[in-house]
Amino acid sequence: MKTKNLILLASLFLIGSQIVTAQSKAGGLPVFDFSKDYPLKKVILQDMADVEYVPLETTDNILLGGSSLLSAVTDKYILVHESRLGDIFVFDRNTGKLYSHFNHKGQGGMEYNWINIGTILDEKKEEIYVCSQSVQVYSLKGEYKRTLKISTSGKEMGIFDFDDESLLIYEGVIIEPGRENKTPKDPYRLMSKKDGSLVSVLGLHFPKRYSNKVAQHLDGNIWRPYVLSYPQNMHDGSDLIIADISSDTIYRLSPEKGLIPLLTRKPSIHVSEPRHIWMPFVITDKFIQIGKFLLDFNARGGKIPVFMYDFKTGEINRISILDAEFAVKPYGLGEWDMGTFPAIAKNMAAELIQAPVMIEAYQKKRLKGNGNKVAEELMEDDNPVVRIIKFK
Repeated sequence: MKTKNLILLASLFLIGSQIVTAQSKAGGLPVFDFSKDYPLKKVILQDMADVEYVPLETTDNILLGGSSLLSAVTDKYILVHESRLGDIFVFDRNTGKLYSHFNHKGQGGMEYNWINIGTILDEKKEEIYVCSQSVQVYSLKGEYKRTLKISTSGKEMGIFDFDDESLLIYEGVIIEPGRENKTPKDPYRLMSKKDGSLVSVLGLHFPKRYSNKVAQHLDGNIWRPYVLSYPQNMHDGSDLIIADISSDTIYRLSPEKGLIPLLTRKPSIHVSEPRHIWMPFVITDKFIQIGKFLLDFNARGGKIPVFMYDFKTGEINRISILDAEFAVKPYGLGEWDMGTFPAIAKNMAAELIQAPVMIEAYQKKRLKGNGNKVAEELMEDDNPVVRIIKFK
């Protein structure tokens, strides 16, 4: 027991000793210039990646709702949850057969109201973390194990799997009128998977924080949040990519190496209003794809330009990734739109493809990999298929 405690303390010291502040170690990093007109480069997704399809089992008792989300793809399992209804499905990674299904939505101490933040699959410990009004931990079969002391009530949070012992917690900006000054300046911390206690606070300190949400005032004291949704932080295998809206640097957080700056920007996020922000889309050992977005709450939206930084050459291009299987228009290929960001192994991405879309692509002979074999057995009302994209 003493040996295990010493190992845990040593690992925590390693993480803490390599944490850097948000504004340090920026010198010498590659720079993304928001004002520069980078050259456009078009590539076809299937030329830069192989694809694999896993059909999810469909029966009268195994039907995924329209708002089901793909949460994780591991060596053994696929995790899907339905936020509002509270259903959680675990499928076999290789066959797509159902491994387990449970729903513990309710008001009890071992239940959750709804899944407002997401679910986390710890394959090694065979546990599922359901992030609702608190964090409930279940076995893969749905047996209740424990509740972590992590309150999510009234907070905009992100919760990510980090290592064998801890979760990464991100706490968002508080926009509630009169409580704005309660916004934490150090929003990232590691919490214990055992009991939810604090392990350490990351050295990412932001004196000034910005948000993708504003308080929209109605009549009297009534208000509601107005949100421009976009990704900030994402998984890269066992690492995490931190692209905070309030930071001029994108970081990699590694269980082995701590916090590592990857890319910086100019001009600074603090310079102008409305602010140009960046968002990570896909990262591999070879490149990172970054979207550029104007945080203007009065705008009506529009197309988000995407850029690719090549880690080996240092080249930055505006990139258009065309999908030869699904995003096909009558007069040419359409752009691939990565809709969700599930936890998956390095150099991979995964997404749900609806059965009718698969069948149409099969009929038009566009599918790659094992797509034809999977699609020929599909029915229109079958559960979605998981497309796993493996970048070369």
